[in-house]
Amino acid sequence: MGSQAPAGRIHAALCALAALLLAGASNLALADNAPPASLAATTASPLPVSSPVPASMPALAPTMMPEKNLCPSSGGAVALGSVQWNGWGRDLDNTRYQPEPAIRANDVAKLALKWAYGYQGGTEFGQPTVVDGRLFVTSSAGRIYSLDAITGCTYWTYDAAAGSRTAIIIGELARSKVVVLPRKLKRTLAHLDVIKAPSAAFFGDDTGTVYAVDAQKGTLLWKTRVDTHPMARIVGAPVVYNDRLYVTVTSTEDSAAANSSYGCCTFRGSVAALDMAGGRLLWKSYTVLEEPQPTRKNSAGIQQFGPAGANIASSPTLDTKRSVLYVATGGTATGLEQALTDAVVAFDLADGKLRWVKQLSRADGGAAGSGFASPPVLRTLATGNQVLLAGQKSGVVYGLDPDHGGETLWQTKLGDSGAPAAAAAGSSIGPPGVAGVPGGVAWGSAADHRNLYVAVSGLLAQPANASGSLTALDIKTGAARWRSQVRGDIDEQPPTGHVHRPRCGQLPKGEPQGLHSVGHHLRMTDGHVHMVLLVAGRRDREQCGDRPALDDLEAVVDQAPFDVLREAEVRFDPASQLRELHDLRIR
Repeated sequence: MGSQAPAGRIHAALCALAALLLAGASNLALADNAPPASLAATTASPLPVSSPVPASMPALAPTMMPEKNLCPSSGGAVALGSVQWNGWGRDLDNTRYQPEPAIRANDVAKLALKWAYGYQGGTEFGQPTVVDGRLFVTSSAGRIYSLDAITGCTYWTYDAAAGSRTAIIIGELARSKVVVLPRKLKRTLAHLDVIKAPSAAFFGDDTGTVYAVDAQKGTLLWKTRVDTHPMARIVGAPVVYNDRLYVTVTSTEDSAAANSSYGCCTFRGSVAALDMAGGRLLWKSYTVLEEPQPTRKNSAGIQQFGPAGANIASSPTLDTKRSVLYVATGGTATGLEQALTDAVVAFDLADGKLRWVKQLSRADGGAAGSGFASPPVLRTLATGNQVLLAGQKSGVVYGLDPDHGGETLWQTKLGDSGAPAAAAAGSSIGPPGVAGVPGGVAWGSAADHRNLYVAVSGLLAQPANASGSLTALDIKTGAARWRSQVRGDIDEQPPTGHVHRPRCGQLPKGEPQGLHSVGHHLRMTDGHVHMVLLVAGRRDREQCGDRPALDDLEAVVDQAPFDVLREAEVRFDPASQLRELHDLRIR
């Protein structure tokens, strides 16, 4: 462990002590006789009267036409199974790890496009959820979809009041029942011996509202507005546990702060627990412990407020062994120092009281700052001890001890956010890092039993760039096992909105001809990152003769992803997509 100056230790201890003392006063834990959701959800402090509401309020979802590709039947009840992907992290630990995959690494090259779904009036932001043969996904237009995972047909849609950017999580509202069948019928009706329990699809929207929709029918069960601030939104996917729904709240106030006519800032990040069956607010805890007060007037004469900030832009991580949940917070919105900003924070699952806070502010945070945009990951080591893993926008990844108030076990610097190198000198704890790629950690990391897989985005560097990397870190020591780097140049990208079918000879030798782009993604194989262009291809004998081509295929580009895209004249704008991620519009 590295040494820390006495003054630094005293300051950190005072901040943590103040946070614990203030938490009792600011925590909004509600008793069992809490008011109904319609009243309980309005307990947040209102915006000060002198603070004008910005023009960039979340837009209401547009009116859209019914979908045409309906499934031939409405389908049955939706039940949780063992092989699925439910919610953002797939499990309570937020590992994003599938222990029972239906596909292996050597199968990836054989994948072909089976179906594609076009969105009405918007785009898909939330990560898809797959449960019981159905795919659930949200959209920026507010339309929520339940699709058949095999065919892509539409079971139902539900139109929320505003856009949604969260992943959906499915929760069963009761337990499945086992029916005792007569012996004569058991052989022929064995598939009927289990009656699936009713279940709900839970998600949040851009107004800070949480929804529960019947997972089978798509009808609204309840909705609760968790935060009434005009710029509040829910970006992290909710988490279901023991008949409760845990939700985090962030905002877009940092964007509004650029407007000199806006009275910045009054939003406080928070995490809340709701009753899963009816949406009743059980408790709500803020990550800024004091209510905002008038501070000064800006150059335009507009009253400013503070403290504010500490947004939570990712899902909570649940630790059932210790009965706590962990959240990772953003920075201060006003410059006023707060004990829970740039931190990993533990709250009690039962009542929302603050258990401990580990503040990780860094002088070398650079343009990205020291905040967090992805959730902590909880993993168990071979020794039986556990470690809490957290990637920061500064480009630093931490291993923390959940048994000792988040004490730092190791830290590894993966990205360079643009701060002077001297500022970070001597700050590393544990094994040396692999810093060098410009950028910070803004994507959700994933972890298996040995490694934490961390993506670094160049959009968090100063100046911003389209490069990035994927690194595997040993979860016990933080040592880098391998790293793959992807480079790109924003200025070299062609304009958007055009897909052109290339002539024969425009692609490298051996590439199939007659390509039409339908998307792109990154693939990791044996520690190497590939840019994969998803295309629908066909054999064109008039132009290409008998050159082999597949009906559906992928064009794979190693290490130089944009070369083939330019040669194929496929027009897209990865820079703007990455900027949207940096603005926390995609989670």
